[in-house]
Amino acid sequence: MNRTTDHQSEISAYLENLRRAIDGLSVPDLLQVAELVERTHLDGRVVYTCGNGGSAATASHLAVDLAKGARASGAPPLRTVSLVDHVAALTAWANDVGYDAVFSGQLEGLAEPGDLLLAISTSGNSPNVLAALRCARGLGLRTAGLLGPDGGRAAELCDAWVAAPAARIEEQEDIHMTVAHLLTRCLRNTVRARAVAPLGAPAERHR
Repeated sequence: MNRTTDHQSEISAYLENLRRAIDGLSVPDLLQVAELVERTHLDGRVVYTCGNGGSAATASHLAVDLAKGARASGAPPLRTVSLVDHVAALTAWANDVGYDAVFSGQLEGLAEPGDLLLAISTSGNSPNVLAALRCARGLGLRTAGLLGPDGGRAAELCDAWVAAPAARIEEQEDIHMTVAHLLTRCLRNTVRARAVAPLGAPAERHR
């Protein structure tokens, strides 16, 4: 088998696995997470995101999309904080306390009851993500997760979570990014409906 054929086989297999994973994505679970994001926005609270590695990149991307991509004139924007982006805070907590505390340490000084922590982890077992979820619950936050196929231990700490039903991490991360974009689109629909609702009339809510 030559290298071109080798690459074609890898590409075809990857795309087929991704198609199966997308087909297996739970829309009801995704809607539950979307409802938590929407409720946080309607309550004027803050969404915090976190994750490691590729999941950190998704956490940062999602925070930007929810804050900027779901805006509409006449409606307040959703406030978001990516806990992966403050390098000084991350390194301080990692160096002085331990890497497990890099997210929970920040939450303790920032979060308030009614906020939402949206944790992203393909394993669902990252110690710093679990610590953040436990901290969030202790502080009275809502919790949600974009997790791997079985959710790991994080699933038990989430009020709602979406599984990426794929075997390999790369495919799971692709699913998480797709879910992130869907959450943004759902919130955008809600924000726009709220912005154009007549004065005194309830805005249409996404279900």
